[in-house]
Amino acid sequence: MRVHFSGRAFDYQTLRAMAYASFGGAEPGEVLATVERIDEGDTEAWHDEWRGIAERLDRSANEASREGRVRTARGAYLRAHNYYRSAEFFLPAADPRRRPTHERSREAFRSGIELFEAPVERVEIPYEGTTLPGYLFAPEDAGGPRPTVVCLGGFDSLCEELYFLCGVPEALARGYAVLLFEGPGQGAPLRYEGLTARPDWEHVVGPVLDLLARHDTVDSARIGLIGVSFGGYYAPRAAAFDDRIEACVAFDHMHDLWRASAYEHPGIAGAMARAPDALVNALATLGTRLSVESRWLLENSKWVFGVDSAAGLQRSLRRYSLSGVANGIDCPMLVLAGEDDHFVPLGLAREFVDELTCPTTLRVFRTEEGAGEHCQVGNLRLASSVIYDWLDATLGTNR
Repeated sequence: MRVHFSGRAFDYQTLRAMAYASFGGAEPGEVLATVERIDEGDTEAWHDEWRGIAERLDRSANEASREGRVRTARGAYLRAHNYYRSAEFFLPAADPRRRPTHERSREAFRSGIELFEAPVERVEIPYEGTTLPGYLFAPEDAGGPRPTVVCLGGFDSLCEELYFLCGVPEALARGYAVLLFEGPGQGAPLRYEGLTARPDWEHVVGPVLDLLARHDTVDSARIGLIGVSFGGYYAPRAAAFDDRIEACVAFDHMHDLWRASAYEHPGIAGAMARAPDALVNALATLGTRLSVESRWLLENSKWVFGVDSAAGLQRSLRRYSLSGVANGIDCPMLVLAGEDDHFVPLGLAREFVDELTCPTTLRVFRTEEGAGEHCQVGNLRLASSVIYDWLDATLGTNR
């Protein structure tokens, strides 16, 4: 699905930003007017233009808030969050603008949720000598413990972004409590504490479930996970080792990271796996000079996984596989896939389903539905309906 740019990296990120209009995080006209001012491949202009519209909305929201125009302020803050997030996206990890742009994104979101009618609880989850940040949302009329959804991000998402991507307003309308959080390799833990990714996410999700078990809003017997993008590895991994999880959604599936990266060109990938490190690094460097997407993917991957070279990254990716683990999942699984997904080939979804021994539903979204892209960002209303209809049936929700 092409929105504006001919290059895949800029165009997908444009669609991603626009997708959040479904739940109040964007306006299509604002998105299209912004990208109209950006030339193909110009990452500096990308940052400047997205930051510019985010700052304008931030000022507008502040003014509306001072004047008591709550609904106007709330909407502007949420859109500002998304546009600051977009502004940060292509900045190198060490760019001095990265942290302050992220901080503006996070603060805009927090200013927005402070204006919600139902209070949102900011939580700090104890984790290996530090804490992980998150937000707990509850329905206005919770009336006791509610079935609860825990949303896990992926390779580059922020937990604030999951409010839109996971359709939290839809979940709340159906009576769910929802926890959003960030773990190692994500958001604030990566940016401020240097916590890089780890494959054994059962040790990350476990403390989250411990915290929820002590919360009056949460029915700890009805907890479901939604893992978004690379979270489609993290969530099933946790479900394979923790029987407190009653339902798990891979949105999208990501059961083998190395095979996903090598799927389109297995011969080349195999040769690179056997090549000397110096050759792997040299070829990767060449690729970054030819493609914005290649440059961003390599540099962000080194940051997220805590490696210093393309060769080191190759070795790290092989640790993220559910092969031999998937058959340990006992709870029902919903596996989502898009036929146009350029990050995770559709064929791997079918292989993942074949490895599962638990009750499993596979839903493939088609191009004609406007939902064939990665994480169905062309049609989040459809994706959220599929997810929460399935969770309603699986967790026995009666709303």
